[in-house]
Amino acid sequence: MNNRLLTVVSGIALAGTTLYWRRREQVVKGSLTASRDWETNATSETERADRRSAREAAEVLDTRVADLPERVASLDEERRDLRRELDAVRERWADALWRAHAEADPASESDDLPVFVVEFESGELPDARAFAKRALDKDAITLVAAHGDGSYAVAVGEELSEAFDASDIADDLADAVGGGAGGNERLAAGGGATGALGDGCRRIRERLTQSDAARIAG
Repeated sequence: MNNRLLTVVSGIALAGTTLYWRRREQVVKGSLTASRDWETNATSETERADRRSAREAAEVLDTRVADLPERVASLDEERRDLRRELDAVRERWADALWRAHAEADPASESDDLPVFVVEFESGELPDARAFAKRALDKDAITLVAAHGDGSYAVAVGEELSEAFDASDIADDLADAVGGGAGGNERLAAGGGATGALGDGCRRIRERLTQSDAARIAG
C-alpha cells in the first residue's frame, strides 16, 4: 500500500476509534454528573428538592433511588476503566500512525534539520501529546496540530535537545496562534489556539530551519 495512503487510512481509523471511546466516556460522564447532582442535593434543607433530584438521577441512570449510591460508585469505576482503555487505544494508534508517517518520509524541506508538521483534523490534545511522545524516538523536531480542540504538541529528538527546547518552540507557537503552552525541553504541549494552527506550525518550521541553531545542529 502506498505510504501516504496508509497514513490517511490510519488517520481515519484513529479518528473513528477515538470518537467511539469518547462517546462512551461522555455517556458515562453525563450519568455520573447526574448522580453526583443528586448526592449534592440530597444534603440540602429542602426535602422536596431532594426527592425531585433523586427521582431525576434515578431516571437518568435507570435505577431505583435506593440504589443510587451504589450506582455512583459503579459509574466511577466504569469511567476510570474507559479512560484507561481510551489511553491504550490512543497509544496503539499513535504508534501505528508514527510508523506510517515515518515511512512516507516527511514534511521537512530541509536536509539539515528534519522538522515534521503533522495535522489531525478531528484530533484533540491527548491525541497530539500521544503522537508527539511517540515522535521522541526520532532525531527530529515534530510539531503536531490537533484541530479538534485547537491544541498542539512539540517533540524534540534527544540529539537535537541541546540546541532546541520543546517548551520554547511551543511558546513561540502559542505566540503565533494564540493560547498557552508548557512542558519541558523534550516534550511540550498547548491549547486554546485562536489562529490558523496548521499555518502557524509551518511558519514555526520555516523559522526553525533557518535559525542559527539549525546551522549549528546541521
